[in-house]
Amino acid sequence: MQATFLLPLLLLLNLSQATTQLNCKNLLQDFYKFNSKEAAPHTGDNLVYFLHIPRTAGRTFHSCLLRIGTPGRRRCPKAYDHLRIDFSVPKCHLLSSHDDFSVVEQLPSDTAVVSQLRDPLDRLLSAYEFAIEVAARQLRRPSSYVKPKNKVVTDDVWPWSYLIPFFVDDIKPKIAAAKAEPLLPPGVWSEQRTDDGKVYYWNKLQNSSKWTLSDEEQQYLVPNLDPYNNRLFMPLQDFIKHPIATEVLHNGELLQVLGLTNYSHWEHAGDMRMCLLQDNAVAEELLQFALKRIERFTHVGVTDKLFESVESAAASLGMPLNGSAYGAGEAPSADVESGRTLTWEEAMHEAETPAPVPDDDSLYDKGMSDPPDMHRLAAATRRKRAEVSAKQRQWNEAVQAGAGQARLREVRAELNAARAELQESQQQLVEARGEEVRKRKLLDAAKQEDKQLELSLGAEFQRCSQRAQSRNKARKKTSLLNLRLNDYRQVYFSKEDRKQIPQSLIDEIRRMNALDVQLHKRALELLQQRRELLQLEGRLQQLPLVAAAPEHAQQKDEL
Repeated sequence: MQATFLLPLLLLLNLSQATTQLNCKNLLQDFYKFNSKEAAPHTGDNLVYFLHIPRTAGRTFHSCLLRIGTPGRRRCPKAYDHLRIDFSVPKCHLLSSHDDFSVVEQLPSDTAVVSQLRDPLDRLLSAYEFAIEVAARQLRRPSSYVKPKNKVVTDDVWPWSYLIPFFVDDIKPKIAAAKAEPLLPPGVWSEQRTDDGKVYYWNKLQNSSKWTLSDEEQQYLVPNLDPYNNRLFMPLQDFIKHPIATEVLHNGELLQVLGLTNYSHWEHAGDMRMCLLQDNAVAEELLQFALKRIERFTHVGVTDKLFESVESAAASLGMPLNGSAYGAGEAPSADVESGRTLTWEEAMHEAETPAPVPDDDSLYDKGMSDPPDMHRLAAATRRKRAEVSAKQRQWNEAVQAGAGQARLREVRAELNAARAELQESQQQLVEARGEEVRKRKLLDAAKQEDKQLELSLGAEFQRCSQRAQSRNKARKKTSLLNLRLNDYRQVYFSKEDRKQIPQSLIDEIRRMNALDVQLHKRALELLQQRRELLQLEGRLQQLPLVAAAPEHAQQKDEL
């Protein structure tokens, strides 16, 4: 009787699996049809698109090499929240964004692509740490804080637009509970670290610090918080299993190369991601597609060999490291959203007010501005995209929980409705951009002289990357001070702390990112092959020794 009952159920499961496989095969064909463009060879006169994969040192790679190696008049307007560019203007030659590869369908057919990949374990840990760092920084914002108008801040940019609010919501109640705990005499001693890594001890109740502790004081020494497993925010072992990690991080490098993130310009990307997660054959086919795709890139480097990647990229793009570096600026005639000034009456009508001074710690990219109508449309589109992502997570959770068919139909209907609203919002934004293009074409392109920096490109890269590293280190330290218990125990993220992560958790992260592991391995091979070819052709140059910034040298002379 039991076997008779199970037989129809097994038939239904097999039928459902077969239907899913058929749908995935159909989606694969649609995916191939959508991807009508691939990366073109670099000619020196075509657009170079930097496919910026988060937490791959991409900001350093772009700001300290690609950007300063490109004259200002040839740089495209910044596009980390949405494209704001007229591709009919030939002076725009360098574009960077966090979009996935699907954006290439909107770029000129001869666009060259460069990108950086990273060991997926290191990238996930870095993303986890960075999201917590920025969330901690936001804890100090006053209740009256208003996001800078017409500015793009970190939590406006994918994937931080998902991860930062997630951790802010996670941290706030836990910090409040920790701060409410009383301190009891004689207090406890907590381990602290100076800027150069030296250890000292602090007792908040006694307001006292010491380099060493007596035997009696040692009894009240408490260990610092484990940065990957503590009560102030979601532990790493729980985070990697959370749907948001699957949505925006796991195998994220592969998804970005394929153009299948939840930030994709292809409307069926979400369904294709589900096929990739559920069908090993589909995952393998898409992996092979991605491996062939990156072979077409003008440059693909890896974060774990950053200097070698910089040398290879510079040679591949015709940017001599002993040649010129350029200062601020971008092609004004390519920007479809700048150069339009409101009259006083129009400004009053729009009820515009001066933008507040931005918080430099939260500012993602200075100099970004939009006309008010474009800004509102872009913000609305981002909200719709976030709603789609939320509905997608609800669908994933319902499937994982084994919800009934009625519930699944309900969630699916809500997801489809959200996608339809997103598509409509995107269309409105596209139409508005088109109108801005027409208006911008009526304006004369302003002449702009290229401002050359004092050092060579290679030396300026070294100086720029050093400064960026110093700023990031200081900002990270300040931000993490907000994650302290009442007894002053706090969170540190360091290489030493990473070494303490259990091997079983390391193995689990690698297993969950197995596709990215293979993509990263291929990127290492391609980098080595490219360097060997460039060396054979006599085009590969080495970065110079680190150059001290003039102000540092002056300070040294004054001491």
